[in-house]
Amino acid sequence: MVMTSAKRPFSSWMSGGSRLTRVVKRVALIVALLYASVGAWAAYRAWVQVRTLELKIVSATLRPGAPSLVHVVTSGLTYVDVRLELVQGSHAVTLADLRIAPTRNGFYNPRTRQGSMMPSFTTEFLAQFQPGPAILRATASGVPKWLHTPAPVVQEMPVIVAAPGQ
Repeated sequence: MVMTSAKRPFSSWMSGGSRLTRVVKRVALIVALLYASVGAWAAYRAWVQVRTLELKIVSATLRPGAPSLVHVVTSGLTYVDVRLELVQGSHAVTLADLRIAPTRNGFYNPRTRQGSMMPSFTTEFLAQFQPGPAILRATASGVPKWLHTPAPVVQEMPVIVAAPGQ
């Protein structure tokens, strides 16, 4: 005697059994689909951790007291580190650091997180550089998540370091 399994279409699987069984199956299917969609969105947010990074300065010529603004928007799923540095040739010095914390229950919480810093250039900081062209660089780095390390997001702006007393 040979036994074969009969293949039933999905609609008969959902409609078979008592009324209670059908309701439980439909509720389980709806819950599974909701979790799958939340999981897909969380996977995207783990892949793209830094949404935007903006770097603004008042003037391209850096003088003591001149402010700079760094604004970052993250996915809110993990920590993101932001660094602002001034680079002149092979000489680079960090001006400011910022760490943006994730949201609570990041898997379920789709809200973004924002952070800003507004450091000013001091006389002591600018004294470490020669007068002339330089690069102001803001870098936002996420953390490894689900076997993927995202590339850092970088914004650079050409600037001129002013001579002391100018």
